[in-house]
Amino acid sequence: MSESYELLAEVMASRASFYRMLSRLFFEPLKADDIDMLESMDFVAQAKELGGEGKLAQGLNDMGRGLRRRHTGTRTLLATDFTMCFDGIRADEGKVAVPYASVFLSDEGLLYQKPRSEVYELLLSQGLRLKKGVDLPEDHLSFEFEYLAILAERAQEAFKADDSASAQQALQDSIEFLDNHVKTWLPMFEQRALALLETRFYQGVVKAASGYVELDEETVSQALEVCREAA
Repeated sequence: MSESYELLAEVMASRASFYRMLSRLFFEPLKADDIDMLESMDFVAQAKELGGEGKLAQGLNDMGRGLRRRHTGTRTLLATDFTMCFDGIRADEGKVAVPYASVFLSDEGLLYQKPRSEVYELLLSQGLRLKKGVDLPEDHLSFEFEYLAILAERAQEAFKADDSASAQQALQDSIEFLDNHVKTWLPMFEQRALALLETRFYQGVVKAASGYVELDEETVSQALEVCREAA
């Protein structure tokens, strides 16, 4: 494995890890062990490493500082905020911030619309299905982030194997998915969720997710350029 591919493999591993974390954060309320694990990651320090500027750094800082104020009721407080916002119980002028593309991209604002069908068919074409027992539409933000994690892992393995063609395919798939299935609605979701969330931690999660997506497409594009030059 060349030095450049070794570095890119590490970048892809980092991408997969971050997307998996985001996927978990939007899937269900945190358990006590989850909160302990997230606090140990010291998001405030990570934000400082990024210079403290930009949406990603701001989001990580909010996540970290939100967890630093932990007390015996933190888990319940966070679970309530998650449920009220992401399950659509709390609304702003009748509008909810549930993390489904269909709600933001369809005229009806309902679940299981065209965006869900598109993601379902795409996952199926890649040999992917939701785990048995998961009864949620495929256009849930958690599943979209999970798919990006899978693509990052595919690129990582390709770089390790010096397989330029497979790496380029995984990177190109990532760019297209970001453009066609994530960035089309994430900004709208972000704006509405920030108006409804009450905890600093979850406000930070939404900011960090949006900020990471903005930066990630640039990261993937640069990796693709290096890969093409090397080929």
